[in-house]
Amino acid sequence: MTQEHVVEPRDYLNAQVLDMHRALTSLSEKIEMLDMHNQRIETCTDPELKLVMASHRDSTRKQIAMLLEWVRRRDPKLDKEMKEALFKAGPIAAQYHYE
Repeated sequence: MTQEHVVEPRDYLNAQVLDMHRALTSLSEKIEMLDMHNQRIETCTDPELKLVMASHRDSTRKQIAMLLEWVRRRDPKLDKEMKEALFKAGPIAAQYHYE
């Protein structure tokens, strides 16, 4: 974690905020990796290499899930939003009554 990613002076941030920053930064990086893996797998022409890269992609998915769960457990408001929004059938935006 580098200083330029923290928008407020580090001395004013407590350990919980810094840990959340670390988790969210890692989550962002893992999501970018997932996108990168998907693109590379799609364009790869060697079947064996495709399988190797798919394994890396699947590992990245597990890491994303673990990071999301860590963040959810430590952010009660996000926990509430996730419980209301995830794993529901039907149109996504419809549950929020968007016009």
